[in-house]
Amino acid sequence: MPSTKPVASAFRRKIIALLLLVSSGWAHAEVIDRIMAVVSGQPITLSDATAALQFHLVEPPAGTPDRLANAVDRLIERTLILAEVERFQPPEPDPSEMTRRIAELERQAGSTAAFEKTLAVTGMTRDRLRRHIRDDLRITTYLNQRFGANTPPAERDAAIKTWVSELRKRAAVTVLSVGIL
Repeated sequence: MPSTKPVASAFRRKIIALLLLVSSGWAHAEVIDRIMAVVSGQPITLSDATAALQFHLVEPPAGTPDRLANAVDRLIERTLILAEVERFQPPEPDPSEMTRRIAELERQAGSTAAFEKTLAVTGMTRDRLRRHIRDDLRITTYLNQRFGANTPPAERDAAIKTWVSELRKRAAVTVLSVGIL
């Protein structure tokens, strides 16, 4: 049976090209989102990066000159790691931990209304945020299993960095736009 992956990928490229062609004719149209990168066919959008920064789902190091570019790069890495996590299916995280983390984000926002407003402004939903946190917890479990939770931090970080670098070399990663804001 022939693989549908090349056909799906070609179809996806045609759709993206068509959307770009059609949207180029709208000179005065307002940009509501932008594809920043594509990782193995999965887009990472400007709203994804903005929400990740707003909700502190990614934390650029102090002094990072382009926080958006850093966030996009972290989301690329996260997407690559999550693909590996999906292959090995670590145990599901404790639902109470996800609830606790969302409550903490709401507390940091100052009020439920402020939190809801931030969700709306970034295009995030509670359910999507909960899934993101779930996946972060699954990633942590996977990394602990693969690289050892008790490995010295510098050694562990170096091993993870090398591993992610190899994942990136094997994957189809296209960065379309960074450093534009």
